[in-house]
Amino acid sequence: MKFIVVQIGARRGYAVPTILEKSGMLERFYTDLCADVGLGRILAAGQYLPGIGGKLRRLAARRLPPEIRQKTFTFTVPMLRHGIKLMSGSKNPADRFREHLRWSSDLGNAMTCAGFGHATHVFSMFGEGGPFLMEAKQRGLKVISEIYILFSTEWILAAERKQFPDWEPEQTDYASIRREFPDANGLQTQTDFAICPSEAVHDDLVNHNGILRERGVVVPYGMNPKLLELQPQPQRGRVLFVGTAELRKGIHYLAMAAEKLVARNIRCEIRVAGNVTREIARRMECRHLHFLGRVPRERIAAEYQQADVFVLPSLAEGSAEVTYEALAAGVPTITTRAAGSVVRDGIEGRIVPERDAIALAEAIEELVENRALRERMGVAARERARDYTWERYGERLVAALTQFETGK
Repeated sequence: MKFIVVQIGARRGYAVPTILEKSGMLERFYTDLCADVGLGRILAAGQYLPGIGGKLRRLAARRLPPEIRQKTFTFTVPMLRHGIKLMSGSKNPADRFREHLRWSSDLGNAMTCAGFGHATHVFSMFGEGGPFLMEAKQRGLKVISEIYILFSTEWILAAERKQFPDWEPEQTDYASIRREFPDANGLQTQTDFAICPSEAVHDDLVNHNGILRERGVVVPYGMNPKLLELQPQPQRGRVLFVGTAELRKGIHYLAMAAEKLVARNIRCEIRVAGNVTREIARRMECRHLHFLGRVPRERIAAEYQQADVFVLPSLAEGSAEVTYEALAAGVPTITTRAAGSVVRDGIEGRIVPERDAIALAEAIEELVENRALRERMGVAARERARDYTWERYGERLVAALTQFETGK
């Protein structure tokens, strides 16, 4: 098998193309801007310029692993067109989404022109590069898509925003816009095999999108094994949430749970590490949450280290990597099935129903108040994490791809 990997952005530090290269299966890597190749290399050199330096520094951090640099292709003309459109175009979310789809199609066409080399397979992130996938299928290549979030996320959020209309701006009708771009549906029409990070994603794909169960496989993610070296220093009652404070991640249910814990006189400090809008941070319902804002990667380890309990009451994820990190740090984790975690209920933490603030509050109270249970789950959490490093993820991914090819 020889793969062309199609990926926009630096998802998981370019883990997939690197894993395939180390396994002798990478033909080419097609991506957008990165700091090592093409236009991105030129732009990253300006990271210290006043005014635009901040954005360019983020680009400069997109470093390719050395193993894949010689096989990486970026596409200058589509990127320049896209950049000009974003700077001069409308700021309306619907218009910007149309531009994103147009750009994705533009990239797919450029990838097609770059060719297929000796590839036998294409690995796409959530159907990115639509025209390229269509051409690959016509040439007889197999298309494998990674489904990194519940396919029904937009529907889930639409229902949630209807129930909580004043928490976030009205949602753009992405589905109707997507219908304007036929090649944007490559995920559903061109995929031969789906890689899913959790059973929740796999089930969602089968139940709502007609993908045969045997055409998908679950390959959980991983975490940096350095987190296993942290010495836990849990502060009793310190509850940690890591992620954007938004409806999708259940921040409103965490706020409701905090209200219930205060009413029960359970002493907790609920810390929210992640981006938050001013509107949400100032809501009366959130007054018992301590918003830290975005915490840099170099400081988040200390948050894990001092956490007593980790929570993520998400409504839609793929397999939230923060839950792996919490486990590695030895922190019992309370989450939902929709978060796609590898936590087992009653062993490393608790799996509570989505949208259930009462169950969430009770689970937090149980772990904060029952110290023996909390310590037992903390030890189990770290042991569970040892089997979910990025190295193990690579082994599972290659095994899944081989299984798909051989049918065994």
